[in-house]
Amino acid sequence: MSLPNLLTFLRILVVPVFATAYLYGERYLAIGLFLAAAITDVLDGFIARLSKKETKLGILLDPLADKLLLLSAFGLLAYRGMVPFWALVIVLSKEVVVIGGWLLRNIITHRSTAIPSFLGKAATAGQVAAVAAFLTGDLIAPVGAASFWILVVTMALTALAGVSYLYRGFRELG
Repeated sequence: MSLPNLLTFLRILVVPVFATAYLYGERYLAIGLFLAAAITDVLDGFIARLSKKETKLGILLDPLADKLLLLSAFGLLAYRGMVPFWALVIVLSKEVVVIGGWLLRNIITHRSTAIPSFLGKAATAGQVAAVAAFLTGDLIAPVGAASFWILVVTMALTALAGVSYLYRGFRELG
């Protein structure tokens, strides 16, 4: 197994450990696991492109790992009342659009690859920043003060990304 795919598998395995640590109040462990997962997300893609070891498995698993981590994090933060429920709804709605569109496109065109848009990547980066801000906000005062605005900008990017994927999908399918 290639190193990028190994990092992606590890990121998937970290999700339930992160969730458990967060729910049991092991805050520093949860923060560390979330940040490590976010770093491996950047690393696995970078290593795969640099070493020319991009695989079909990695192309499918990498976005799945992102979705599992971020949906779990937003779900937990909403459950604890740290982020408003509407933020979880926006993130979840965008993912339903992306996954549903990918499935529909795959059924109709038999093409399984999906190329993320700049807005999609920006939304994911914003989601990581927002989760990190809410996990650490009361530990780092300036981050705590900015966390609501980080969330607002991120949710706007996420909604725009969802709409852009819808537009792109409809245009592609004619």
